[in-house]
Amino acid sequence: MSDVLFCTDDFAARHGDRMREISPGLEFVTLDGDAPVSDDDMARITLAFFSHDSWPERAASFFGVALRAENLRWLHTMSAGVDSPIFATFTDRGVRLTTSSGSSAPPIARTAMMYLLALSRDLPRMIRAQDRAEWDWHRWDEIGGRSIAIVGWGPIGQEVARLADAFGMHPTIVRRASHGDEPFPVRPLVDLVDIARDHDAMVVALPLTPETEGIVSAEVLDAIGPDGSFVNVGRGELVDQPALTAALVAGRLGGAGIDVTTPEPLPADDPLWAAPNVIITPHNSGSTGQTGQRSDQAFLANLERWVAGDALANEVTS
Repeated sequence: MSDVLFCTDDFAARHGDRMREISPGLEFVTLDGDAPVSDDDMARITLAFFSHDSWPERAASFFGVALRAENLRWLHTMSAGVDSPIFATFTDRGVRLTTSSGSSAPPIARTAMMYLLALSRDLPRMIRAQDRAEWDWHRWDEIGGRSIAIVGWGPIGQEVARLADAFGMHPTIVRRASHGDEPFPVRPLVDLVDIARDHDAMVVALPLTPETEGIVSAEVLDAIGPDGSFVNVGRGELVDQPALTAALVAGRLGGAGIDVTTPEPLPADDPLWAAPNVIITPHNSGSTGQTGQRSDQAFLANLERWVAGDALANEVTS
């Protein structure tokens, strides 16, 4: 019996020929805009790919179908993070779950470096001066020679470390324990307060788990200090956000670059918006066309493995 893949109409149009080369008998059920999928077609679906072009406009429609596809055996998602409860719904059903981990690492890491460069130059202040047509001259600091703690050693953390090293920074890897093959010094996650105190900047790229939720506490933020920079490209729930806001407003933290918040979207009346030394982006640091292309290729490579009966890459096992 042939597999039936559920995917967007756009993805099928771009890669249908390649998928038929990989699996000649593969059939498709496509999400055409927001048009409904029939019950008969939902019953046929055995595979599903949540592609980059589904997010954010068609995510609800995609998962509405996938959740009702009772014969679904494998779901591949373009996202690296699978902390949303919806993914647990599939794994609890016995559906195999794989990700495109690493596909968004290059633009996210570059965004982290953008924050660090912008904060070193006090870009928020310069933009406010520009809005007022004021020539607000001031000196700024270089990031070269500064120490940086990179919290999380997945593809994003690894790319941040590579770029930081290229900019002349001194990276420290922060993870649960050293594996012995890391290219930079390693310190344990349990020492996060002391690590914050010992470094000029901290970039957080951890997954959200029960163990990491709230790990960036008020004590950690205060330890970074009034001359330090903090960047979060992981999840908003990793950070005590009221403590972050208070530290920024009081000047106890030098500056922050934030791509993720709690909640999302961040409400217009949230006091974090008004902090004078923060850069906030709307959880889009990895949202590039190239990320989508890399994610598509990750799925196609996994489809080859699926057809061959080989182990799938980036499979979520817990």
